[in-house]
Amino acid sequence: MAPPAARRADFLMALAYATDLATGQSRDFALRSCVLAMRLAEVAGLDDHQRRNVYHQALLRYIGCNADTHLLASAFGDEIALRQDLARIDMGDQSQIAETIVRAITRVFADAPPAELAKAVEQGLAEAMNVSVPILAGHCEVAQRIAERIGLSGEIRQNLGQLYERWDGRGLPRGLQGDAVSLPVRLVTLAQDAIVLSEAHGFETMTAMIAKRRGGAYEPALADLFLAHAGRLLAGLDGAVDRATILALEPAPQAVFDERACEEAYLAIADMVDMRMPFTFGHSRAVAALADAAGRHMGLPASDIRELRWAAYTHDIGELAVPVSTWMKTSALTLRETDAARLHPYHGERTLAGLSGEGKAVAALVSRHHEHLDGSGYYRNARGPDLSPAARILAAAEAFQTAREARPHREALSAADAAAQLRAAVREGKLCPDAVEAVLACAGQPARRAHAERLAGLTPREIEVLRLIAAGHTAKGAARQLEIAPKTADNHIQSLYSKIGVTTRAAAALYALERGLVQQGISAA
Repeated sequence: MAPPAARRADFLMALAYATDLATGQSRDFALRSCVLAMRLAEVAGLDDHQRRNVYHQALLRYIGCNADTHLLASAFGDEIALRQDLARIDMGDQSQIAETIVRAITRVFADAPPAELAKAVEQGLAEAMNVSVPILAGHCEVAQRIAERIGLSGEIRQNLGQLYERWDGRGLPRGLQGDAVSLPVRLVTLAQDAIVLSEAHGFETMTAMIAKRRGGAYEPALADLFLAHAGRLLAGLDGAVDRATILALEPAPQAVFDERACEEAYLAIADMVDMRMPFTFGHSRAVAALADAAGRHMGLPASDIRELRWAAYTHDIGELAVPVSTWMKTSALTLRETDAARLHPYHGERTLAGLSGEGKAVAALVSRHHEHLDGSGYYRNARGPDLSPAARILAAAEAFQTAREARPHREALSAADAAAQLRAAVREGKLCPDAVEAVLACAGQPARRAHAERLAGLTPREIEVLRLIAAGHTAKGAARQLEIAPKTADNHIQSLYSKIGVTTRAAAALYALERGLVQQGISAA
């Protein structure tokens, strides 16, 4: 079978969607910003080289925004709400910044006595710059590092290091001024602000605010050009933007990732997600290593193991929709917070839904990483037949690794106690016994049962053949898909029939369906 490959632009869109979640922006904000920025670049007469820089800046501007988010949340509470508020103001106006900070601190101390609230506001305003500047500098450096890991040019990386800079020099962290701020940065900042302000205040007020900020946040000539064509530039950007539109906008040559580059891109996503809080650093890497080993232990096909590992890298990407202040709580979550937290597999699925090739299988696994065999998991309340061996392994690996890590509301469990917790979930009918024992064996825990009983001793190749005939392929069709001889495919079919105790394709297909071996799709639109 052909090795996996994907357009780099698909990964850029996934990263863009993730940053929309983390910054509290509306659906497809970064994608709509990309369309607007590319339209403005065309009106401005930018060449292909500069348009390429604009394209990447628009999609990736905030990819570093998860760095040190716990510090932002500790100082100002709900960082997503804070980011939403900051996006709507003129960051060169100190009075507007102060009002926004006061609003954030008031949310945190809403139930506190007036004197305590006043003291918190005074302290927050006094420390705001000392807290913010290092965090924003970190955002820039992390964005540049992630861009390097996914193969973007030095010039694009340099632009990502200027995401908070302004035309008038009042930006952060370096206070660059005028042409020292890259043209693609200036253009994308204007485009993204236009969409935010249009959504918040309407077209007429947005254009008035852009005009007012002319010469401050925005280069005068660029602001004039935008205002002269604003109606046409924003036409049709009040709704969703599809994948095909963004792919078509990418200036040639269009980059394609091979398997190795895909691996690095998924790993970069893992690190981007996990760096929100110190206690999640390395979490997704650890889950992936454990899931990969368990998949091999259970004899899964190589393609399943690869999809499982990539899903483990990205399983928590949907958590970006939940404020870090929620994850940092030492007390029990409220019902509303619990509901929001339980939707993170949905947001993860949506973030990855546009990836081509094996990305769709990865998204399907991510959506199921908190599901249980008895239907008590979330967000789908899926049951056993909807959970493939890979999905069952991912759930077990994530549960074990999380139990081994400390969280603000509890201490880390020992390996033995974490193993006992997983085995209790098996007895309750929640986790798959074979998946749990495979994970625990790979984690160095004593095994209590033979592994892979539910796969009836099928080899990885036989699992691949079973899936294909369950999908309606003949022996010849399966042979073509797997690039093997028809006789070899037929031998695999007869062998797997014998192992699972059937004699017909229909019975084999039912067996595959009952055991979650049929390839899963995704349902999110």
